[in-house]
Amino acid sequence: MACIEETAFIEAGIDRVLTQYRESPKLLHVIRSYLQQLWIAQNAICDLPSYFDLDTAVGDQLTIIGKWMGFPRCHCVCDVQPVFGFACDTPTVGGRTVTGFCEGGIWLACNDDGISEICITDDEVYRKLLIARSYQMQSLYGWDDLLTALQAIFGTQARIMDAGHGQVVLAPLRALSDLETAILQVIPRVLPIAPGITTRWHFGTFKVFGFGEGWGGFCEEWEPGGLPIVTGNGTPLVTEDETEIWTGPLTRDADWLCRFDVKPYSC
Repeated sequence: MACIEETAFIEAGIDRVLTQYRESPKLLHVIRSYLQQLWIAQNAICDLPSYFDLDTAVGDQLTIIGKWMGFPRCHCVCDVQPVFGFACDTPTVGGRTVTGFCEGGIWLACNDDGISEICITDDEVYRKLLIARSYQMQSLYGWDDLLTALQAIFGTQARIMDAGHGQVVLAPLRALSDLETAILQVIPRVLPIAPGITTRWHFGTFKVFGFGEGWGGFCEEWEPGGLPIVTGNGTPLVTEDETEIWTGPLTRDADWLCRFDVKPYSC
């Protein structure tokens, strides 16, 4: 809603008064008085939409936008439940955290998986997810729209690696942050994936083996500057004058395409 001058707002309303009533100064005065009050209310909120711009909103404003879009900050995800036990040398048993009374623990082997809630407090990460959600809300299920939504989250290097037979394989093609790893089960829920299509994920950061433009092959350039030669415990080998010994340029085979199911809606 654009902000307009008081005079322009009032006169625009007066211009709509029928001709036969324009010779009544008292009526026009009443109308002007009410229009002035309307302008005061309108002027107080005319810049409100600017605080709810998806590209610039922060904090509570971004939270409200997310609720409007049907994607709040907090979501249910699968989690390994802590188990009941007593203090010992290690705080975990079989990868599970040991808890005491009234701390939400379960008996060991009673349940394999549990559900917990994760909240996305980082505004920039949440904004990226909402941008992808905007494509989903509009049912933009095409290849280009899905790629744009995917790149909004992971960056321009992200790719759709394969599609067919009711499945699409997506790849960030970079290392994920700790937060992205934590919300990995949530991310597919915002992507514009057509109903009936499942997602799989490739998490390699190197070229993927294949034929044709854009695919990798054997002996792909990996470390053109080489790497220091180290011992089994990671100590660099050096010459008599303490100069590190380096390899020459290194190559490696491209990665095989993997199809990992992050199970966005189940455990």
